[in-house]
Amino acid sequence: MRKDAVLCTIPIVGMGGLGKTTLAKRIFNDQHIEKHFEKRIWLCLPEMSEIKSFLELILESLTERKVEVQSRDIIVKKLRDALGEKQYLLVLDDLWRVDSTSWHEFLDTLRGINTSRGNCILVTTRSKQVASIVAADLHKLGKLTDDHCWSIFKQRAFVDGEVPEEILSVENKIVEMCQGLPLAASVLGGLFCNKEKHEWQAILDGSSLVASEDSIKNILKLSYDYLPSPHLKKCFSYFAIFPKDFQFEKDQLIQLWMAEGFLRPCQETPVMEDVGNKFFQLLLQYSLLQDVNLDKYNNTTHCKMHDLVHDLAGDILKSRLFDPKGDNGEKLSQVRYFGWESPSDQIDKIYEPGRQASRSCQPQSSS
Repeated sequence: MRKDAVLCTIPIVGMGGLGKTTLAKRIFNDQHIEKHFEKRIWLCLPEMSEIKSFLELILESLTERKVEVQSRDIIVKKLRDALGEKQYLLVLDDLWRVDSTSWHEFLDTLRGINTSRGNCILVTTRSKQVASIVAADLHKLGKLTDDHCWSIFKQRAFVDGEVPEEILSVENKIVEMCQGLPLAASVLGGLFCNKEKHEWQAILDGSSLVASEDSIKNILKLSYDYLPSPHLKKCFSYFAIFPKDFQFEKDQLIQLWMAEGFLRPCQETPVMEDVGNKFFQLLLQYSLLQDVNLDKYNNTTHCKMHDLVHDLAGDILKSRLFDPKGDNGEKLSQVRYFGWESPSDQIDKIYEPGRQASRSCQPQSSS
């Protein structure tokens, strides 16, 4: 990082599931970084289509207050007041699209807001094109070693640390399927957790788990397929109506599942909230949720979902919405979810005869 520059940009580029966000979070939360930068801002938006929207989000993060409709000049003035001459670190996580003109206009605006030296923007992206627009020097994140992948898999699959001989004998195949991706190793480990020998063998013999560039997608889909209940699968796809990088509150999420009718009490678990807690723990076990926050009693309070897992939830939800056949071949009579993802609030309308009611409506990003 150049301390003599007013603002430097560091792009971290690599394929999905490689750990770019994890690395950025470790930097963001590092004690030395906290001491060095008086202000730290974290944003997760897929594209920079309007500079004003980004400036609003930065201001909201700094002030922890919602910005009412205001002109760009007023937002810039408030940002100048909020930042002063304090050094800041701005993280733009999972940036997918930005054009060169907008990016440089954004940088010029930030330089005009704060003229102190040593400010930094850290960008994570899967796109080499975006990384090259952001800065000339790219930081390419490499894949994990086989030993590291195996270590992550073992930690997730066998909590007691004892790996059965049957699994040790296929270590190379498991590591090859992970393709050096920590997310793949973690999800595959979660899939093997608490499974019997015949279930391991069925997973390993599955034709979908062939080492390839799509290994991570295949592993995520297989993990979804092995969820033990169709109601749990509905709970999983429900995450897609929320924006990426959204922090879920566990108790509120369970209440939403209850309202949707996804939780079915049984003789073994007669209380609906207990069913919801069981489902939540299963999603954690399968590594489909991450970034868990705990209270002082070590109980889970909040979590997030990796963007690739969120993509899978979105694909599954869309297939349910637009498939004229529901579960067990029953025709869907309602649209339960209605969402949009557009910085300019351009809503894609969903309409089909026989689907009059919408149960949930959730914007995917704010402008």
